[in-house]
Amino acid sequence: MRLGVATDKPHSERANLMRLPRRSAKFGVGKDIGGAVYVHCSYEDRLGAVVQEAKANLPPGFQYHVVKYNYRTGAVSFVQCPNFDDAPEPTVGDIVTVSPEGSVLRRTQPLDPEIYHHKWLFVDDNYTGFDVQESKRRSAVCLNLTGVDRRRIGRKSYWESHVVPRIEKGRGSSAADR
Repeated sequence: MRLGVATDKPHSERANLMRLPRRSAKFGVGKDIGGAVYVHCSYEDRLGAVVQEAKANLPPGFQYHVVKYNYRTGAVSFVQCPNFDDAPEPTVGDIVTVSPEGSVLRRTQPLDPEIYHHKWLFVDDNYTGFDVQESKRRSAVCLNLTGVDRRRIGRKSYWESHVVPRIEKGRGSSAADR
């Protein structure tokens, strides 16, 4: 699926606009990246019994919002992300990872936390926690920004200081690009 981005560029340049990523073909929902799939917890059943088995090893009372299944290693991570429905790019919180053998590793949120992009991939189009179509539109705008250090966009500090202001001002290119 490709969503258009408002632009005044000629048609030949618009043809080069980046396409939206696709949901996991293997699971029908989820963001597939680096040998792992990320889903909102309401879709964890799509990942199979491995998630239920890993859940048995969670610390008592650990609340999570995102499940990451590394299908290369078999590890399952449970991620706190309380602003998943409210923030355009939700903040990654504490993470509990359960290995296939049942060992548990807990990682606390760093001072400069990571964020999730394209959260609409984590859910299906019928999800009601946020406006999925609006999330897709925001992804299209973000993907087509120029002059963005793609190696740093996963950190909240960089995203909020270098990318969000351009999105909110409706600018798709930096001054150097004009």
